[in-house]
Amino acid sequence: MKSARCPKNTVCFHCRQYVEKLLKGFLTLHNIEAPRTHDLRRLIELAEPYAPQISSLKDDADILTQYGVQSRYPDDWRVIKTPEIKRTVQLAKEFGKIIIPHLKFKRDNPTANRKK
Repeated sequence: MKSARCPKNTVCFHCRQYVEKLLKGFLTLHNIEAPRTHDLRRLIELAEPYAPQISSLKDDADILTQYGVQSRYPDDWRVIKTPEIKRTVQLAKEFGKIIIPHLKFKRDNPTANRKK
C-alpha cells in the first residue's frame, strides 16, 4: 500500500470479495443457501442468528459493498487515498476475526449447530 503503483481500487475490491466469500461460506456451513447477492448487509442479516457479534459490522459492510461495483466499471472509478484503503483492509480483517473462528469450530465439531 505504500507504493504509488499499488492498485488501490483492486485492493478494496478484493477486501470486499474476501468478506462476501467468508459470509457465503459461513451461511453454507450452517445449511443456509447463500442468495445470489453482493449486498454484504443482506448476508450479515442471514448470518446474525449464528454469529450475533457480526451485527456490529453492518454499517461497515455498506462501506465495503460499494467496492463491488465501483472497481468493476471504469466510469465509476474514483481516486482512493491511502487512509481509505487502510480502513478497508482493517474492516476485512475485522470480519475475518469474527467469522473464521466460527468456521474452525464448525469444522472441528461437525455435529455442532446441525439442524434437527
